[in-house]
Amino acid sequence: MRIHHIIIAFIFFQSCTPNQQADLIIHNATIFTVDDAFSTAEAMAVMDGKIVAIGAEHEILNAYTSKNKVDAAQQFIYPGFIDAHSHFLGYGIEKQQLDLTNTKSFEEVITRIRVYIETHNDEWIRGRGWDQNDWATKEFPTNDSINKLFPDHYFVLKRIDGHAVLVSDNVLNLAGVDNLSKINGGEVVLKDGKPTGLLIDEAERLLNSVIPDYTEDFKLNALKIAQADCFARGLTTVCDAGLSKEDIDLINTCHDSFLKMRVYAMYSAQNDLINNLTEIGYKTERLTAQSIKLYADGALGSRGAALLQPYSDDTLNSGLLITREDSIIKWAKACYGSGFQLNVHCIGDRANRITLKAMGKVLQTTNDRRWRIEHAQVVHEEDRGMFADYTILPSMQPTHATSDMYWAEERLGEGRMNRAYALKSMMSQNGIIALGTDFPVENISPFETFYTAIVRRDSLGYPEAGFAMHEALSRQEALRGITIWPAVANFEDSLKGSLEVGKYADFVLADRDLMNISQETIRYIKVLKTWVNGELVYTR
Repeated sequence: MRIHHIIIAFIFFQSCTPNQQADLIIHNATIFTVDDAFSTAEAMAVMDGKIVAIGAEHEILNAYTSKNKVDAAQQFIYPGFIDAHSHFLGYGIEKQQLDLTNTKSFEEVITRIRVYIETHNDEWIRGRGWDQNDWATKEFPTNDSINKLFPDHYFVLKRIDGHAVLVSDNVLNLAGVDNLSKINGGEVVLKDGKPTGLLIDEAERLLNSVIPDYTEDFKLNALKIAQADCFARGLTTVCDAGLSKEDIDLINTCHDSFLKMRVYAMYSAQNDLINNLTEIGYKTERLTAQSIKLYADGALGSRGAALLQPYSDDTLNSGLLITREDSIIKWAKACYGSGFQLNVHCIGDRANRITLKAMGKVLQTTNDRRWRIEHAQVVHEEDRGMFADYTILPSMQPTHATSDMYWAEERLGEGRMNRAYALKSMMSQNGIIALGTDFPVENISPFETFYTAIVRRDSLGYPEAGFAMHEALSRQEALRGITIWPAVANFEDSLKGSLEVGKYADFVLADRDLMNISQETIRYIKVLKTWVNGELVYTR
């Protein structure tokens, strides 16, 4: 009898003792898996960078053991956030240059230049972030002041969206830009027949031959800066929307050393690539580069967005078409034939219509090519159906709406405003919408994206009733929009975007419950820890 009891006890002990080894166990958590059922769990086990089990606390702790066990103290786990449209390398570059964001006048721009020069011994002063729409005098600046005050420096000062640049006369002279300079899809702005120093959209290319290239060391430091800031916000994958082949090659090299951020890179549509798409590209654990980025038009803030009808506040101007329809079709055929994804920047309703029709001519019907319209800011009601007809995915930035809402109606008029920044309507076409920030154009935080998508207010709570609330997303839609839906748009939904067995262990520990806290406190959520591939890459 005694031997029988010992045998039973031994069997019970074996059944209750964890016998599967894990590299990491997270427990005592509320885990938002963002799976199809939007289920929650309490614990998960990670091995070799992937999730091997997820479920109830007792199930995981009974089945797995690990030397690395993290008690989440009943806080909240989310899939690693994915920014569907950003400029990762550009963000790091601009962090090392003159910051002109949130200036309230051109006089403040001059003040920041003075301060910068006191602490930097740079002959070339490069900066970004000014926005004339935030100034009392909402007019494009001229270079008169910088020419007179700082004659020993060369200035290249980009507007916040990168679609306009103010340069000093000495830069114009080096590049040979004068009042006769013309370029398709761009404008050299004149005053009294003389260049003002302002170049819009494709006119910026006139400067390419004279502006010094960034050194490799400068770019390496930029990647380190950008990675650190992204991990601190819970971003584990970024889509870099437009890079040269050389910069994508550099990112791939850095993945062998310090770079742990997963990057979905889009090749800028350089003409020398169009016949060689089958010879380029990457598909590794950390880097996917199998897509092309085109610009159909410019930006609304600089009146470069291509509209079907003239601007309400500039009735002789309908914007700039950067890439013509025949060229879009040419790129579309090249991408279709090589299996590349095509992603096209479209702001205005004319650019969206032309691009959707061009894509449709090549795609013909519904498909799984996952071609994308980046921004899709103003889309005519008659054209929205083409997103569903040809399975074209909208990739949008909720914070663009709340950045532009103060002046956008002046540009568009009431009628076009009713079809602009239409998150919900665009999501309804294919049942998903990939959300991003376009950082450094907007705030890098995915929580800002989430907040703006559901609340449609700025950081000060304006407008109190929300901006065009019929286009707001639900909380569940917004969380999918910064996790699983960008993964779908990147062809990576089998690997990431939700916390499920077999997927990468990319996840975030945060201090609050996005699904239930008050709207006012969403923006104050803190990322406590970030993991990529089961490796802790950030601790607050």
